[in-house]
Amino acid sequence: MEFTGMIIDDEKIVREGICQLIDWEAEGCRLLPSKKDGREGLVGILEEKPDLVLIDIKMPGLSGLEVIREAKNQGFEGHFIILTGYSEFEYAKSAISMGVDGYLLKPIDEDELLQYVRQVKKELEEKAYLNSYHSKNEEKAKQELLRRIVLNEDSVENLRRDIGLYQLPLEGGCLCVAVCRDEEGKGEKEGSSFREKVIRLIEGDSACIGMFFLMGVAVLVAKSVTYQQWKNRMEKRNKRLAGFYGSGFKIAIGNNVHSWQELFCSYESASYLLEQSFIFDQDEILTIDLICSLEESREAVSVEYLEMLIEVGEAEGIHRAMEMFRDYCAWHMLKSAEIKILLVQELLQLQVRLGKKYVSDALSSKNLQPLIHRIMGAEDMKSLLECFEKALTSLSQEIGTGGSGNIIRRVYYYMEKNYDKDLKLETIARNFNYNSAYLGKLFRKEMGESFNNALDIIRITNARRLLKETNLKVYQISEQVGYGSIDYFYIKFKKYVGISPKEYRKNLKEEP
Repeated sequence: MEFTGMIIDDEKIVREGICQLIDWEAEGCRLLPSKKDGREGLVGILEEKPDLVLIDIKMPGLSGLEVIREAKNQGFEGHFIILTGYSEFEYAKSAISMGVDGYLLKPIDEDELLQYVRQVKKELEEKAYLNSYHSKNEEKAKQELLRRIVLNEDSVENLRRDIGLYQLPLEGGCLCVAVCRDEEGKGEKEGSSFREKVIRLIEGDSACIGMFFLMGVAVLVAKSVTYQQWKNRMEKRNKRLAGFYGSGFKIAIGNNVHSWQELFCSYESASYLLEQSFIFDQDEILTIDLICSLEESREAVSVEYLEMLIEVGEAEGIHRAMEMFRDYCAWHMLKSAEIKILLVQELLQLQVRLGKKYVSDALSSKNLQPLIHRIMGAEDMKSLLECFEKALTSLSQEIGTGGSGNIIRRVYYYMEKNYDKDLKLETIARNFNYNSAYLGKLFRKEMGESFNNALDIIRITNARRLLKETNLKVYQISEQVGYGSIDYFYIKFKKYVGISPKEYRKNLKEEP
C-alpha cells in the first residue's frame, strides 16, 4: 500500500535531514513537498491531505499545536507526529491529548522514526481493509435486497424498511428489469469473466440503479427510462462489448412498471422472453414488442403442403414455408426441443409419404439419421431452418423434377398461386421452357381437363369462397379472381355453378 507524508518545519536542515534519514519509498511512503512554517503547512494539509504529517511545535506564524487543532477542526483525519526538543516536552504531552500519534525528540533517531512510520502504515492498511470490507458487505446486502424485491420473496413491510435502510433509489419514475445471458459463456480475452463483462456493459449507464447475479444470468434494474429507451442504449453498449470481448450478451428487457412492488412482473416477462431466445435468434435485445409485432395466429405448415412443394420442385415455396414455420413457432412460443421434435416428426412422415411414390437414397433411414442428428443439435432457429430447408430442397431436386406428372403439378401449383393474374398457357410454357401445344396436351392428359377449364375451375372455386366469406361486391370479386370483364365472370360462374353470383350469395344467406 502506498501512502503520503509531509514534513513541516521552519529549519531547512531538519526538513532535508528527515527526507534522507530513512528510505521512504521502501516503506511505501511518497513524500509531498515540505512546508517551512505553520501557515504554509496548514494550507498544504488541507489541500493535499497527506496520510502522515511530521510537524515541528515551534514555528513562526502558527505553532504546530495550532496547525493540528485547526486541521482537525476542518475535518482532516490524517496522522500527526510531533517534532520537538527537550525544552518543549510539556508541549508534546499536551499534543498527545489532541490525538497526535506520537512525538520525536530532536535530533531524530532513525529507528524511532522508522517505528512510527511503520505503525502509521499498519493503521492505514487496517482502516483501508475495514472500509473495503464494510463497503463490499454493504454492496452485497444491497444486491441481496434487490434480489428479494425482484423475486418477490419478502413482505412489503420488510422490503420497504430495508429500502429505507440502504437508501435504494426505487421511488418515482418507471422501472424495468433486464436479464442478461453470456452468448459464449465467457469473453475471448484471457482472464475475462461474466461479472467483468456485465460491469463493463453497464459502466456509466445512469439508468441502471442495481444488479445481482442469479443462476447463470445477470439481473439489472433500470429507473426513469422506458424499456424501449433502455433497449436502444443496450444495443449500442452490447455492440461495443462484442467488439472488445468477441461476444456480447443475449438480453431480454421486461415491461415497464411504476412501483418497486411490481418489479417482479417486469422480471418474469424478461425471463420468459429469454427462454424464447431460440426462436428470436436474430435479435440480440428481446422486448415484448417482438411478440406484439407478430400477426394473428399462424397455421402450422402441414406435411401435405411440404410434400406438394417437394414434388413440384418449388424451392422458393419451400423457403417461404420455413418462414411460415418460424412465425408459427414464435406465435405459439414453442420451446427449442418442441420445435426440433416437430421437424423430425414431419421429416419422418415425409419419408413414409414420398417413399410410397419414389425410390430415393435420400429417403433411406441410413441417410436420414445424420440429418436428424443435425436438427436435434442445432443451436439456434436460423441454423435449424437452414438445415431443414436444405434437406427438403435437395430431396425436391432428386425426385421433384422428373416426369411429365411432376411438371404438370408444378404448373397447376403455379396456377393456384397466380389465378388472379392474366394467365396464358403460352406465357407459362415459356416460363417452364416448354412448347405451349405440347404442354397443353400434357396438361389434359394428366389433369383430365384443358388448361383453360382448369384455370376457370380454380377461379370460380375462389370466387365462391369470397362470396361466402366477404362482403365484397360482385365486380370486386370478379377482378380479384382474374376476370377483367364482369359479364364474362357471370357466364363462367353460371356455367360451373348453375346460378349467377348474386343468386349464389342470396341462397347462402337464406340457408339455416
